Amino acid sequence: MSIDNQDVVIAGGSISGLLCARELAQNNHAVTVLEEHDEIGIPEKCDGLISVNALSSLGVIPNKRTIQNKILGARFFSPSGKLIDVDSSNLDIVVLNRKKFDNELYENAIHEGAIVEKSTRYISSNSHNSHITVNSSRHQYNCKYFVDAMGVSSLMKKQKFGVLQAAKYIIKANWFNSNKVDLYFNQLLSPGFFTWVIPINESLAKVGIAGYGINSFSNLDYFLKDKKHTIIKKIACPIIVSGPVDQFIDNHNICVGDSAAQTKPTTAGGIFSGGLAGLFAGQSINQSLLSNTNLLSIYEKRWRDIFGSDFNSTRRFRKIFDNLENKHLEEIFDILSSSSDLQDSINKSGNFDFHSLTLLKALGIKKITRLFNIVSSNEIKKLFNN
Repeated sequence: MSIDNQDVVIAGGSISGLLCARELAQNNHAVTVLEEHDEIGIPEKCDGLISVNALSSLGVIPNKRTIQNKILGARFFSPSGKLIDVDSSNLDIVVLNRKKFDNELYENAIHEGAIVEKSTRYISSNSHNSHITVNSSRHQYNCKYFVDAMGVSSLMKKQKFGVLQAAKYIIKANWFNSNKVDLYFNQLLSPGFFTWVIPINESLAKVGIAGYGINSFSNLDYFLKDKKHTIIKKIACPIIVSGPVDQFIDNHNICVGDSAAQTKPTTAGGIFSGGLAGLFAGQSINQSLLSNTNLLSIYEKRWRDIFGSDFNSTRRFRKIFDNLENKHLEEIFDILSSSSDLQDSINKSGNFDFHSLTLLKALGIKKITRLFNIVSSNEIKKLFNN
């Protein structure tokens, strides 16, 4: 097996890995990305919901063909069908075709000089005093830094908790709102998570479900059984709700994106947080290579400075949510729907997640007191103190 000398080897050709590669190649470093699939963006596991502002922060301006839809709001449904309708038209939320988006990042990376080896499986890596040896199904590499961007499969070797099995269909139907995301909460159907409907256009949508200990495809079929639809595609996709791992760096080895569980504990969204991790990692490795000093800790500090507080809050919010029953959800919907400040708080927050701090600030003291009777007052106090 031939030996290839590189500055950096990245295992995984998705958002985090490709943005890291782009950053390094822009700075004239020799970087190779190992991607096990023969096509970038396959299988398309993420639904691609993100704000244009977040994309700009990643240094990405997606092609118009990559943007499938613009989202103007979100509708939250309680187990009994109570509705909270949120306007997000000022937040510039879009739905991406993830395959096309990932391929744009791939083209950007190779344009800058990165090498992307498709149909190439990462096998192992071993650290030595002066370098890291990386073995793939095609080559052996000697490199100075190794980046694990292999996603949930890599994460599950580090931890066995916080991963839910999700099912997703692309469907043809006409019963959803073509510009609003729908989230259905039901602890019997999707315990610890929810069912989602993300419109692609007037007749196509991404519909998915996740939850603890469920047969996700069976439950998704149950959700859809009374809704006229045609299934175009079926996708199995594990999602991460644990919050980030304790450590992103081990000497000259670094993990980014899903490999580091850098997804929101509430919604499992990770395009922005994982993408920014890839950027920060690339920038820190660049500084390390230029100075011949390990400066990777800068990456972890920058990421935690931006996301740490929010992710800690949402992790506590998840702890509360996991222990709620449907009757508690109904009460919470009653409290939230009577809050006149909810819409304004969500607008100011810049997103329409069921966000711990955003929602609590919108409620006011009297309504928070009512919440104390539903969930652990200790956990809510922690959310406020964060």
